[in-house]
Amino acid sequence: MKNNSKKSQLLNNIFCVTFILFMASFSYAQSPMLRVEDAVKVGLEKNFNIQILRQQEQIAINNNTPARAGMTPTVNTTGNVSYAINNTEQKFFTGESRGAPNAGTFNIRFGVEALWTIYDGWRMYVARDRFTAFEQQSRAFTTAQMQALAANITLSYYNIVQLERTTANLRYAVRLDRDLLNLVQAKKTIGSATGLEVLQSRSRLTADSARLVQQEVDIRRLYMSFNQLLNRPVDENFRVDTTLASQLVIGVDELVQNAKQAHPQVILSKLDQQVAMLNTKEIRGTFKPELDLSANLNYSYQRNAVGFLLSNRNLGPTVGLTARYPIYDGHLRRQNLENAKIVEESVKLRQDELLYTLEAQIRTRYADYQSLKQLRDLEDANLRVTIDQANLARELYRLGKITNFEVRESTLLEVQARDRAIQAGFRLKQAEIEILDLAGMKMFQ
Repeated sequence: MKNNSKKSQLLNNIFCVTFILFMASFSYAQSPMLRVEDAVKVGLEKNFNIQILRQQEQIAINNNTPARAGMTPTVNTTGNVSYAINNTEQKFFTGESRGAPNAGTFNIRFGVEALWTIYDGWRMYVARDRFTAFEQQSRAFTTAQMQALAANITLSYYNIVQLERTTANLRYAVRLDRDLLNLVQAKKTIGSATGLEVLQSRSRLTADSARLVQQEVDIRRLYMSFNQLLNRPVDENFRVDTTLASQLVIGVDELVQNAKQAHPQVILSKLDQQVAMLNTKEIRGTFKPELDLSANLNYSYQRNAVGFLLSNRNLGPTVGLTARYPIYDGHLRRQNLENAKIVEESVKLRQDELLYTLEAQIRTRYADYQSLKQLRDLEDANLRVTIDQANLARELYRLGKITNFEVRESTLLEVQARDRAIQAGFRLKQAEIEILDLAGMKMFQ
């Protein structure tokens, strides 16, 4: 009676687990489909870092103006009003003297001043080009971050896909275990199977059911982490497209060539080189003179309590041209020019290193991709064989021609072959995503 009670309790537990998993699968089936391209779009739209980079990009656009480059004149207004009280005493050469205690002097001055640098060794044009390069850098950096985030989202999405397929395979294994247990119990009823075979089948079903429960927990946690990556509510339900197709139709040479032109880091490196060249050009401009054009329109009025003039008033424009050229500065300009040339060469070396590294990584990963493709094909072929073997083993067991151990082993081989095929497909897809990312292929719309 005690053994029967334990068996009944075990079967109830298995039934409860099966029911819970069935309800979870039903809830999953009712969830809206989230495709990988939609996930990337949502992630890019809601990512806080991307939004901040967009604002930085707008700042760079706002800074790219002729005024910030120093190409426009500056106009200022000035004004001054003063009143002075002095004890004044004046003696003239004629011997005459004149004085007054607490003599007041009133001054008022207003004016408009304009200053325009009309020539500075073309440095203002260099500054304009540099601000344009800064704007392009900001845009390219945003694109680079979007590309990295899109690749991360895509990899995370297909990680969920492979785990879903693995979980489905485990559900399939539990279903086979349950069918085998029912078959063994039926055979035991008619005396063609032993109690040991029933216990072995029940043990396999229990073990696989426990693994399935843990797998469901893991995949739920993975869904929540993916929602967090997309900046969505972590408990928002969705389901994924479990298709795991991978087909890279572009050759390795074309991938390398595209990386040298379109990879975000390469674009940023080229812009860094452009900025370094502009800095060198700007320093060269310091060896040339500067010309400033100035213009003033002033009004002044002065009234004196004592002195030669009772009052004085002036109104009129003033125009001037100022030239500057430093004769000696301790060779600072020459040192700055030498340093700028060194920086320019360093940027070029970093760019060459980046191109070399990208090409090496693409060719290495492409070779891995070809090997993984062959491995996937072999695993698929092996899966077809193990499925046929497992089906044949189950039929032979029904006929009583093989043992319970043999049918369980054939079922295990089938489940393991399915797992290996899923993992091979995922590794191939992972390599494809990494290659496209390295090649600078745009991974978002």
